[in-house]
Amino acid sequence: AAGASMKLLVGLTAAILTFAAFAATPYRTEGMVLLQPDFVLKERVTSIESLAGYVKAVQSSAGEALSDTTPTPASGYLVLAVRPGGQSMVWLDFNPALPEPVAARLRTAILAVPAFEARNGVVVFALKSSLWGAPPAKGFPEPPEWSKAMEGRDEPMEIGDLVDKVWPGRTGT
Repeated sequence: AAGASMKLLVGLTAAILTFAAFAATPYRTEGMVLLQPDFVLKERVTSIESLAGYVKAVQSSAGEALSDTTPTPASGYLVLAVRPGGQSMVWLDFNPALPEPVAARLRTAILAVPAFEARNGVVVFALKSSLWGAPPAKGFPEPPEWSKAMEGRDEPMEIGDLVDKVWPGRTGT
């Protein structure tokens, strides 16, 4: 099983970084951060190819959304979640924070991308991203909405539960 999961990560990374080499300068993917354990991803991702296709479409949409905006160099993460039934959500975690019009345009473009088919619960991952040539982000994705949801909590929260808290709506299989 460990071999299959490593194969999943290597395949996804290769697909993503191959695309990144040809991407325009406003948006570049530096890598992918899986925010759930392998066994959860294996249970919820129906097809590696459809997940890779979704990621490539998100990258393309992000590049297009930023192509004719004023350059705002920043690095950080596009944190993505996909629920069964084709629902998707994105949180932006950039430093410095993007101007709200740019952030809104980026969110809108990404949410317009048709989601891949998830099953048995939410799939959560992040694309480590560089905008207009900013150096890659360090650390772990922490969108402001997530940090706010965790205020006052001492114990960690499972990522799927955290996503359900900050993204209310239909959940389940």
